[in-house]
Amino acid sequence: MTRKLAALVSLALSLAACENPRQKAIEKIDQDKEILRRAGASVNAVIRNSPDCAVAKPLMPEAYQRIEEARGQVSAPASQATLDALKSQVDRIASACP
Repeated sequence: MTRKLAALVSLALSLAACENPRQKAIEKIDQDKEILRRAGASVNAVIRNSPDCAVAKPLMPEAYQRIEEARGQVSAPASQATLDALKSQVDRIASACP
């Protein structure tokens, strides 16, 4: 009986010590999603105001800054591609608003 209890306790401790790699990946994706959401909100402000260059131009430096900050924080390759797309959108508006 004591052996069974010891084996059960040992098994429970070993299972608790193992981290689920899938859970870690999900947490990284959720973290990237939040970082991209913040950068995207800043870019969206530029896009919404793109018809009025006087309003859009002052918003561009913040959008570029958020994109660059996000580059150092995200870990997934797809997140880098998303940031490239966001930057190209701001670049396109910047070229249209001299």
